[in-house]
Amino acid sequence: MNRKLILGLFVVVILFVGLAARPPQDEFSEQEVDGHSQGNHKLDCTVIRPWDSSVGPGKSEYPIIVWANGWGGNDNAGDDTTLFYKEMLIEWALDGPYIVIAANQWSVQESDVLACLQWIVDQNDKRGSEYYGVVNTNKIGLSGHSQGGGAVVKAGDGEPNGFDITTVLTMNPYGPGWVNAGSQDGPVLVLTGANDVATPYSWTYPVFEAVQTNGIGGLYAVHQVVGHNDLDFYKPVPMLWWQYTLNGKVGAGKNLKKILGNEPWHTQYTDGTD
Repeated sequence: MNRKLILGLFVVVILFVGLAARPPQDEFSEQEVDGHSQGNHKLDCTVIRPWDSSVGPGKSEYPIIVWANGWGGNDNAGDDTTLFYKEMLIEWALDGPYIVIAANQWSVQESDVLACLQWIVDQNDKRGSEYYGVVNTNKIGLSGHSQGGGAVVKAGDGEPNGFDITTVLTMNPYGPGWVNAGSQDGPVLVLTGANDVATPYSWTYPVFEAVQTNGIGGLYAVHQVVGHNDLDFYKPVPMLWWQYTLNGKVGAGKNLKKILGNEPWHTQYTDGTD
């Protein structure tokens, strides 16, 4: 075999090995949903799907996470709308994998959260829908930030739509005046920051106090350097929480407890979650 042929084969092998070693690209797609709901806002949701829309879903059933934005101060294009949180929501969708559906309103309320949830659940039963038969309606997580954090706590009993909510993860929640925190269907994780002046300890801890009356349990985890919008500092806690509560991975729960038991976290547990 001549040297040119040997060199050519060597280059081909190197290219093949390089391609084989290259990690596959994560695929996701988005859908905008609008219409009318029974709440105080028009139905306006963004669905983030852990699959390429040209290929379709590749898993039999996906748990659901419904997201609620913080208050945008009447600014529909402001930092507290869905775009501000989208990178995090995409990470959640791919990590699960989960179907993540976000209520896009700048002033999200529990009715908006439940309207988006109702839409995706209805699609699961609708023949011809891309979501037909692939939504795990028995695994539902609600999550939000600031006012949205209060909204998902208030929506945590699934009423009046009759949903059974698996878990709630609230970040720097607004409350407790209009938040009925004592009636959730599942455990609640309250994440907050010691440097948060927008929703300080005096607002967030009463939410946790009310959660303690729900008979299910919850966690109150304070990050010592987090301000109101510093959500990146919470990683990887939310994804471990979802893996534990929505995917049933015991190892994720153990890792979560280990992280929350050390600096910079100060964590309190209610009965049933320790």
